[in-house]
Amino acid sequence: MDSEEYSDSYSSYSEISSKSDEDVSLDDARNWCRLDEDNLAPPLPRYPFTGNPGIKVQIYNSSPLEFFGIFFDDGIVSYIGSETNSFGYDFIENNELTPNSSHKIGRTLIPVKYECFL
Repeated sequence: MDSEEYSDSYSSYSEISSKSDEDVSLDDARNWCRLDEDNLAPPLPRYPFTGNPGIKVQIYNSSPLEFFGIFFDDGIVSYIGSETNSFGYDFIENNELTPNSSHKIGRTLIPVKYECFL
């Protein structure tokens, strides 16, 4: 997933979230009303859970790196690396660095090293 994709999905989520917050206020939620106990709506039907509960991956005898891979796939690791690189570039551009600053070297994380760094 690239940063543009993530930014677009995040901004659309923010727009949806803010729109729904505007529609409903706490004052509306505090308006209580009496219910007619004789004419209540029927409860929603219950659907039995038919799945197999539990974790679906083998974690026994897994190395720490394999366990890490369950939660951080290649896309997430790549995204973290690209955002780290972006922050580094912005930092170098926006700060006045001394001539001997180690930041002037401009190290760039490459995908193979992302996981080692994390």
